[in-house]
Amino acid sequence: MFKDLIKYPIENERLQWEARQVIRDLYHEPHLLLRLKLTGTEFMHLAEEPFVVVGGTRSRFVKIAEDGSAACAYFDEPLPPRGRIEFGYGNDILLRFPRAFDTGSVKRLDPKKLPKNIKLLERFHGEIL
Repeated sequence: MFKDLIKYPIENERLQWEARQVIRDLYHEPHLLLRLKLTGTEFMHLAEEPFVVVGGTRSRFVKIAEDGSAACAYFDEPLPPRGRIEFGYGNDILLRFPRAFDTGSVKRLDPKKLPKNIKLLERFHGEIL
């Protein structure tokens, strides 16, 4: 009877992501973070906090676009070289992205062009990122 129900996490080829390094103001100081932009479905604004996990590393915070067309997850720790990408709210994983994360797909900022006061620079310009 229940075998035809959709089960979570949902995995669908329409779920896409792109990754890039960005500078964001945290605590009134510029920080280098990794932003993972998720698309392919409507991301709801819910009372529970959204999160993204990549290979066991949880996002620092997630911002959902006003129109729900994208969710941007920000990481202040390097991600594993490869890993499954999952999105959810609270403690529940709702979406699993079919294309695994890989560091080779990250669009990187040139560290030589960044201001000297950027925080977390050393975390993201090691061997992995």
